[in-house]
Amino acid sequence: MLNLRFDDRLETTLRQAGDDGIGLSAKWQQLVDILAQNSSDFDPAAVASGLQNVEQFMDMVPATVREQCVRALSGRLRSAPLLLLLSGDVPAVAAAAVSAARLNDHEWADIVPHMPTRARGFLRNRVDIGPMTLRALRSCSSADFALSLDRSVTETAVRAPQVVQIRDIVERIEKLRIERERHDAAEIQAGASVEPVVSLGKPIDEIGFETDEYGTISSVEGAPAGAIVGVDIAEPAFDQGPGPDAYGAAAFRQKMPLENARLRLCGAPAIAGDWRINAAPFFEPASGRFKGYRGILRRPNIAEVAHIPEGDTHDAENIQQLLHELRTPLGAIIGFSEIIEQQLFGPVIEEYRTIAASILHDARRLLSGLDDLSTAAKIETGTYVTEVGLTDCDWLSLRLADRLRELSDALHVTLNLVHAHPVRPFALDNQLAERLFSRLLSAVIIGCEPGEVLDGRFRTEPGLNAVNRFVLSLPKKLGDMDEDALFGSGPLDDSHDAPLLGLGFSLRLVRSLARNAGGDLRCYNQALIVSLPAVNDGRAGLMDEER
Repeated sequence: MLNLRFDDRLETTLRQAGDDGIGLSAKWQQLVDILAQNSSDFDPAAVASGLQNVEQFMDMVPATVREQCVRALSGRLRSAPLLLLLSGDVPAVAAAAVSAARLNDHEWADIVPHMPTRARGFLRNRVDIGPMTLRALRSCSSADFALSLDRSVTETAVRAPQVVQIRDIVERIEKLRIERERHDAAEIQAGASVEPVVSLGKPIDEIGFETDEYGTISSVEGAPAGAIVGVDIAEPAFDQGPGPDAYGAAAFRQKMPLENARLRLCGAPAIAGDWRINAAPFFEPASGRFKGYRGILRRPNIAEVAHIPEGDTHDAENIQQLLHELRTPLGAIIGFSEIIEQQLFGPVIEEYRTIAASILHDARRLLSGLDDLSTAAKIETGTYVTEVGLTDCDWLSLRLADRLRELSDALHVTLNLVHAHPVRPFALDNQLAERLFSRLLSAVIIGCEPGEVLDGRFRTEPGLNAVNRFVLSLPKKLGDMDEDALFGSGPLDDSHDAPLLGLGFSLRLVRSLARNAGGDLRCYNQALIVSLPAVNDGRAGLMDEER
């Protein structure tokens, strides 16, 4: 019995109605998903017609929907004509398309000359391109790397190629596929001569740049445009790709100035490596609409180099593995201690319960120290991700008071937490906010003498980029120390409640967590000041009310 299977999904979708509203958006996404598979069963005429529909209705589908649709194709976009079409879309969609594509070396090389300059910049940031693609990119470098003094030229959006060009690309790629089937692998390998990556001369130390409202670098000065245009500063770098650290991405979300945020660039030796971002947002004068960032990229100085080098991530992985292996027996110790201390399996004499309670306390303290070490290692290697959320100041104050009451009572320290009215919510996750402030307060409480009073005050500094500040008075033992001594100090005592890794480590961890969330921790005038982004609700008239 002979079974015939005919794939008519593309023709069926083309015949479907839905040329307006939700129906149009759904049809566009369905066409993109089907065409991305590049099935050999599709009729080339139907493929060209489908690409024409994708190009025709592209501007009628919201950009966010187009971006989500293309991102969902990650690893499944195997159609060179469709990629060529999407590479002329807005930067977010073009970047997602180039990243999602899985073409072979011949297909990449064939479409590179037809791709917009910005899309070729995205492609140069990929680390898996082949020799023929490198040669094609090199042939376009004279145009891509030219610096233009006319900014309007670089800001002009490059539209997608016309349908006749797409039809030509479809036919050309089909011919290449047939020719490759007629030749053996040895002949193909002989024709693909490996050429070295283009060197852009001596290293560059400073680059002027500007982004669009999505955070994509759209123009540069002082460096080849094709090597940097298209890099996204709105999302943290993933794996070994280009991009900022979590602090830089968080600052972008809050439209806050970027001060020495870390950035990684890939590609040519002249621009590859670590950079620091100093930039400020700019807005349209008439409407106040956010337009992007302007600033400079600079190479870090010696004092700004991370303690764990980027190339030494294997050591950080070893640390994480070691911490994981320590947590396993520690969890068992905590579990058995709780069984004895709470008499879950039967009566236990008081002496054993006291010993179990002591072991339980020490094990939980050690587990907390391991969590801090793990977080510090992730921050140093740029793999720590700050969760976005909202934390109300009243809720946070009550949680901190309950959590620290036992410690403050044991040390006979009074903790007063007050806040001005109104105080805007913190623009960070509840769990992160509670962890940050509890680490800070517990470390400082332990540095107090019996009978001392700690005053902590929350307040909002309103404005376009509102900031919440928490000012914590330092106890006498710590008030006479300068910032370097305070952040570098070890354990203040050997008590069971003292920070396991020392006061200095706790403060440095809090500062790193704050910076990853777009804030900071500083010591000034015998007080610790935590700055964190506040929720910007856009209401007018709050400036005088919040003072």
